[in-house]
Amino acid sequence: MQRKKLSPQARLSAEDSDLFRQSVTGARPLLQDKIAPVSKASKKKARPAINTPQNEQHLFFFSDGYEGFVSDGGSLSYVQPGDDPRLAGRLKRAEFQPQVVLDLHGLTQLQAKAELAGLLAYCQQQQFNCACVVHGKGLGILARKVPNWLIQHPNVRAFHTAPKSWGKHGALLLLLKINQPEFELRQ
Repeated sequence: MQRKKLSPQARLSAEDSDLFRQSVTGARPLLQDKIAPVSKASKKKARPAINTPQNEQHLFFFSDGYEGFVSDGGSLSYVQPGDDPRLAGRLKRAEFQPQVVLDLHGLTQLQAKAELAGLLAYCQQQQFNCACVVHGKGLGILARKVPNWLIQHPNVRAFHTAPKSWGKHGALLLLLKINQPEFELRQ
C-alpha cells in the first residue's frame, strides 16, 4: 500500500507540529478495554415441540393415510353424517363468523397438523363454535390434507370453502361442536 502524498497546503507547518507535540506530551497509551464480539443468536424459527403427550393426544384423530374427502376442484363442502345438511350452505353464505383464524402458510405437513390439532383443542377450551383455517393455494398439499384431517375429528360438524372475505379457495370455515360444561345441581 502506498502512502498518500500530501499537497503543500495540507502539510503542517513547523509551528503547528511543535504545538501538537507539546499538547500530547505526557500522554500514555490506553489499555485494551474492548469486548470481543459475540455471535448473534440464529434467527431460525424454533421448532414446535410436536411429540409432547398433550399434542399426541390431540393428533390422535388425524391419520395421513385416510383419504375420505376428494375434491372436485371447486368449493369444498362437508357435513358430518347425522347433522343438519344445510350447515354447509350457511357457512358458504357466511352466516357464521369465525371467532379465531389459523394461518398455515409456510408450515410443513407435520407442523400444520399440530397447529390444526391445537386450534381444535383451543376452540373446545374457549367454547368457540366457528373457526377459519387458511391453508393457502400454493402446490395444494395442505389444501388436500386439511379437509381429510378435519373429517376425522369428532368435533367438526361441517366445513365449507370460505367466502371471499375470509380467503375463498385458500381457506375453510369450520363449524364445531361445543361440549357444554356440566353443572352439578346442588340441593
